Amino acid sequence: MAKRKRPVEESSAAEATAGKPTRTPTEFEARLYKLCKCIPAGKVSTYGAMAAVLKTAPRAVGQALRRNPFAPTVPCHRVVAADLDIGGFSGGWGIADPKVQRKRQLLEGEGIQFNGSVVRCAEFVLGPEQLQRLMSQSEATPSARVPAED
Repeated sequence: MAKRKRPVEESSAAEATAGKPTRTPTEFEARLYKLCKCIPAGKVSTYGAMAAVLKTAPRAVGQALRRNPFAPTVPCHRVVAADLDIGGFSGGWGIADPKVQRKRQLLEGEGIQFNGSVVRCAEFVLGPEQLQRLMSQSEATPSARVPAED
């Protein structure tokens, strides 16, 4: 019997949550996801800038974002490598990876422009100071909280 294909929406939702934790986020993850929610559409930040704000390591940021169960509400696709290369996405790495291609599509849909796999212009990039300012502003806004688990 031939395997029936799932509808695109169902398939995409299943792919988005595949391998994601079903546990409550750690305190660090909750702070990171809150910070990530501060990055507006049309802007990106780096793993290093986020790490600087949270006083942690860029790899810790990357690993926690890889497990982000709240995408796209927590827009982890807006985080790129320090050299402004698109980096990884949902555990995928390298520009040929379909997951990374999806990240690029999301960013291009928000107006981010690229030279190859690198964000074309620094005007799209938020540094640690800008992230800190956005985080401070969001702390006064209840809607900036990480979504509650069902």
